[in-house]
Amino acid sequence: MLRTVAPPHVLLAAYCAGLLLALASKPAVWLLVAIAMAGVVVCIVAQRSPSEGLRSISRSEEGCGAAEGEFGVRMPRPAMLTGLALVLLAAGLGVGDLRLGALEGSDLAGRVGSRVAITGVLTDLPDIEDDQVTLTLAVRSVAGGLVDEPAHLRLQLGEGERLELDPTGSLTEGALVDVSGVRVRALPEAEPGVFDYGRYLRRRGEHVLLDADFSELRIVGHRGGIGGMMDALRRASRSHLQTGLTSPVREVVQGMVLGDDEGVDEQLIEDFRRSGLLHIMAVSGENVVLLCGMWTFAFVLLAIPRLARTALLVPVVATYVVLTGASPSIVRAGVAGIIGLLAILASRPSDGWLLWLAPAAWLLSANPNNIFDVSFQLSFGAVAGLLVLARPLTRVFGFLPAPLPEQVGVTTAASLATAPVSMAVFGSTSLVSIPANVVGGFVLGPIMFLGMLSLLLGFVSSWLSLPLNLVAGLFIGFLLTVARFFGRLPWAVYEWQGVTLELALVGVVVALAAGVWVLARRAGESPLAYVRSPSRAAPLVALAALCVAATLLVAPVGPAAPAQPTLTFLDVGEGAATLLQAPSGQTVLVDAGPAPLARTLREHGVRRIDLLVVSHGHADHIAGLSDVIGNFPISVALLPQPPEPSPALEQLAADIAAAGGEVRRLSCPASMSGDGWGIRVLPTYALGGGGDANQDENDNALVVLAALADQRVLLPGDVEGAALAALDLPSCSVVGVPHHGSAGGFDAALLADLSPALAVIPVGPNRHGHPTAEMLRLFAAEGVPCVRTDERGDVAVCVGPGGLEVNTERTP
Repeated sequence: MLRTVAPPHVLLAAYCAGLLLALASKPAVWLLVAIAMAGVVVCIVAQRSPSEGLRSISRSEEGCGAAEGEFGVRMPRPAMLTGLALVLLAAGLGVGDLRLGALEGSDLAGRVGSRVAITGVLTDLPDIEDDQVTLTLAVRSVAGGLVDEPAHLRLQLGEGERLELDPTGSLTEGALVDVSGVRVRALPEAEPGVFDYGRYLRRRGEHVLLDADFSELRIVGHRGGIGGMMDALRRASRSHLQTGLTSPVREVVQGMVLGDDEGVDEQLIEDFRRSGLLHIMAVSGENVVLLCGMWTFAFVLLAIPRLARTALLVPVVATYVVLTGASPSIVRAGVAGIIGLLAILASRPSDGWLLWLAPAAWLLSANPNNIFDVSFQLSFGAVAGLLVLARPLTRVFGFLPAPLPEQVGVTTAASLATAPVSMAVFGSTSLVSIPANVVGGFVLGPIMFLGMLSLLLGFVSSWLSLPLNLVAGLFIGFLLTVARFFGRLPWAVYEWQGVTLELALVGVVVALAAGVWVLARRAGESPLAYVRSPSRAAPLVALAALCVAATLLVAPVGPAAPAQPTLTFLDVGEGAATLLQAPSGQTVLVDAGPAPLARTLREHGVRRIDLLVVSHGHADHIAGLSDVIGNFPISVALLPQPPEPSPALEQLAADIAAAGGEVRRLSCPASMSGDGWGIRVLPTYALGGGGDANQDENDNALVVLAALADQRVLLPGDVEGAALAALDLPSCSVVGVPHHGSAGGFDAALLADLSPALAVIPVGPNRHGHPTAEMLRLFAAEGVPCVRTDERGDVAVCVGPGGLEVNTERTP
């Protein structure tokens, strides 16, 4: 790290500042000209002034730590540097304004509400989720008219139709697609407390959503030219990395080497996130270093001269950046690597901050909105942490045996720097990232080396890739074990819950420790000697007691269970989670997905879960248990017993059992009751053999009938139609709408039999069109009012003195 700020740092920082200022407001042309002219005037005045402020300092005069010695250049006086900085600030404002203006233009926005035929180029792997396929496209024409605009196209699979992700198949990057009957929809509006998907897309230059049926898709070829060559190279690389491997190892090695994380299991991603190992799925600087090292070795064997092989590494790095999808982390590493190579060619040194600022300038010039990208923030935050904290922390951990000081210091620096981003974006941060990276981090280098060598040698023969992949698979198996172990520890993740009593007490301890350290330094003693001094023990104890007492008085009281039996439909997005709580503290949780649920349960005063009911094994009903298991005691869990084994349910059962819970696979009705409440769990079975495996799994499930005093509430999960009607259900005051409002949930006859006073639709922002217009029309025709969790938040139902009471988190 530099001891002083060098001119290139100031100039690049000024340019980046201009790019970011363009986000705040659209700069007027006269303002840009005025700033630039002011900079030019300052430069001219400084140039004509006496040259006393200019001097050349050699490396031998000041040493390599000083800025002048690092660059060995003539240092401009402050006035000249200020003038140049103003010019670059104006340049950044201008470039940022032009790029933002280009991103705001849209030819598709004028076609909202219409149906059109489009052609486009696929720019990423498809995202396949249940019965929907999402394609990221560069749209090339609409209704015969030429356009050039990015968009997401959502394709609905037909009944019984399935599509498996094939990273080496025809529906991959570069595929030319032709789709007819595309519906053009406006971006969703922002909602309080919900991720603003519309704003996210607008920042990427997308202004509409496109919908169509999958049957309308036609693959008409693949693009040519350099782009087509890169697409073919990417498919071949994936094929090499897949040789001899199966899931999930295959997907992980592709993520580590090529940045392809589309096929990685969601639970595995959650384990990586909780353990602090998620960074392994982002290709970054280590990949570039390994790539350069491997190609340098090959060039040396070919007797290529040093300067020539250094020059050849520039296109190698650029190709790898494009090959891996040009995410912010790899672009940062690639730009830094190319600048480092150019510095070698010019026989000039470079430094860490220059290699941090230059990639930032590149990415922000492409799109100033990249500053809001989480991967940008994490990547640049981690590198900044390494530049600032790695060396001092390595010295702090110097008492550890080699090579642990450096490994622990580097990991701690990166973890501390990225923790604020994790807290701001996810509301949590990993507490076990340092030990997890120390235990499992040593295999990252070998995995990436073997993977990249497999990628390269695969172009010679796939047989050369096979042994390399198998050895890499052994290392990945170890890494997955480390991620699962650390990620599923009860205290693996810290979740921000405001100023809790625990946090306040930690603050007191830290404040007292800091105070003792300051007082000990003033007294010229070590903190331990200061505390041990008998003359100071009494004041220190009194001070600590006073601080703790004050904290106990002002710390907020945690939430408690409701005063009467209450059933709450939790607002968890496009998923389902329902909480039944009694004043005595008994708690029943029915389903838990899709987002991690522990924080939400704590906000509702949950301390333990007496009964967990899982309707079926789809992620939108169970993925939220990732941070519940291990953090909350689960007494009994009821799981369905479908005809075909479900890997998701098997893994869930194993995790609950490992955490000390009792797991029962339910094949006949079961009941549980308490004072003023009861619950009955009913198994259901798919009827008719319709051939839709996804809906069969929905229907081979558990349905819950809850009772609050004399009022009944139906929780059907995703069970629909005939499978639900076969239960011969009684009338219910409140019904949860099956499958988030899907068209097949209720029919008029079943709804009439249930005769509900209220229907609650557990739904969130989604790509499936839930709730469907058909279902909303049915409720309207039957005179049943509907409440949606995406509009009203949590929906709580209880029985008061006047009968059924319904409270919502948000008013309409």
